[in-house]
Amino acid sequence: MSYTLIENFVPISLQNRLEEKFQYDTKWNYVTYTSGNEDNVIDQVDKNVLECPQLTHVSHFNGHDHQGFNMANNVESFELVTNVLYCLELISGCTVTEIHRIKTNMNLQDIRYDGKYHPPHADHKSSDYFSLIYYIKDSDGPTRLFNKSTTDPFPYKDLKVIKAIEPKKGRGILFPSNLMHTGTCPTKNENRLVINYIFKADNLNLDFKNQSNASVRYAP
Repeated sequence: MSYTLIENFVPISLQNRLEEKFQYDTKWNYVTYTSGNEDNVIDQVDKNVLECPQLTHVSHFNGHDHQGFNMANNVESFELVTNVLYCLELISGCTVTEIHRIKTNMNLQDIRYDGKYHPPHADHKSSDYFSLIYYIKDSDGPTRLFNKSTTDPFPYKDLKVIKAIEPKKGRGILFPSNLMHTGTCPTKNENRLVINYIFKADNLNLDFKNQSNASVRYAP
């Protein structure tokens, strides 16, 4: 499965603003799960899967919550976090045409997660969407990408890790939204902070030609 690892595509000043915002000045929501998967789609044979609560902050959601309220844009953070997508446009030459969701996750330190990870999931069933994971700060707790997507008959079964990416401030991972992946809680640092973008874009290929000084590594 293809993905692209991007380094240094966000200016240092913006990196610092994002870290300051989400480390010290954000209204968080407590949720009792990380992926939203039902028990029947979690591979019970995979003993590395461990679910837990997390803190979330939704900056944008193109839809409604469980009470029927239109989520739309969160004025507290939407303008700030969309700057990361503008940076992606600049280095790749793409045009973002639709934002489905922007959500920041905070996972707290948990020593139980040594070698374990949250339930694997896909951000969207359609391959027409892209996912970008942006790391707000340095921490432990890798993102794991798996060998299956929602196009496979049993995407949650017999998964194999194809890549584990460590959180590093200013780093991004770009991949199709239907690719199975997951995060994990840090075991050494106090928290792990990432922003998850789900969006559509014109003229965006995972092996795009870099148009800046950013470091881009494509893995087919």
